[in-house]
Amino acid sequence: MVKSILAFVWAVLGGYVFAVLTYSQLNLNRLVDLGVALALGDRLTTAFHDLLGMPVYLFVIAVALLIAFAIAGLVIRWVPHLRTLGFVLAGAMGMFAMIMFFKVFMGTNPIAVTRTLTGLVSQCAAGALAGFIFVVASRARSKTAYSGCKRDVWT
Repeated sequence: MVKSILAFVWAVLGGYVFAVLTYSQLNLNRLVDLGVALALGDRLTTAFHDLLGMPVYLFVIAVALLIAFAIAGLVIRWVPHLRTLGFVLAGAMGMFAMIMFFKVFMGTNPIAVTRTLTGLVSQCAAGALAGFIFVVASRARSKTAYSGCKRDVWT
């Protein structure tokens, strides 16, 4: 149980970092499209600021992934050989569902970058990455892992 909780925390943090970094850079690219010159330092400072300054988004991602992974866990009990694919898809769909939830219930999307296809895909990719991190971090070590035998990463 503790291993699953820690795996979930790592997955949320990994997904959050990817989501925020892509969010920041895509927004900065919009400024570049308008003719604003941005140095690498500006990009790094903005990314660092956004990573520390978006705790509400971290919470929202955690809730979305918790629901998605819980549903995926129920389904994966029936098809355990699809564990990796299941959690990767669950992460992506959890992010997508969260974005659509806000769009429907708020009438707009508060996550500005997701108003473009590239931004939407980037946030769903963050969820997919979180799913993969969860699978890797929660995988039980088998005896064959220590005996030099290769293990299939995708199971």
